Amino acid sequence: MANLPQDHDFVRAPVLLHTISSFPKETLTKTAQLVLQGLKVCIDQPGPLRSEIMTSPDFWLILRTLSESSNVSPIVFDILEGGVTGTPSAIIADNYEAAIALLNDFATSARVGAAAEQKGEKRQRNARPPPKKEAAR
Repeated sequence: MANLPQDHDFVRAPVLLHTISSFPKETLTKTAQLVLQGLKVCIDQPGPLRSEIMTSPDFWLILRTLSESSNVSPIVFDILEGGVTGTPSAIIADNYEAAIALLNDFATSARVGAAAEQKGEKRQRNARPPPKKEAAR
């Protein structure tokens, strides 16, 4: 029996990514942990598979869709961070705009969360009784 190539040459990444990105949003959300774990394994190391996956528009569509889910958005951010900080960087001219759009989604979400957090802190400060002034002697 012939050995399969170790570098995953047998995987047709564009077809697989397109199939996953075509899942109904509910199905994709339910399978998010498994999908993201699989993607993370495939792009963990630099190589042709990582390049092929990270230049696919369907890859970025999957990440943007799943970034909206609070229970898996940290994994999405982790995948994005790995692509940006890896050596060599997986962010190139072909996927630069998609990466920036995803980062913008995270920044927008953080801004909304920060505003809500600040309102809560302001309410807490306003609800506290004023400090007692010491009586003049």
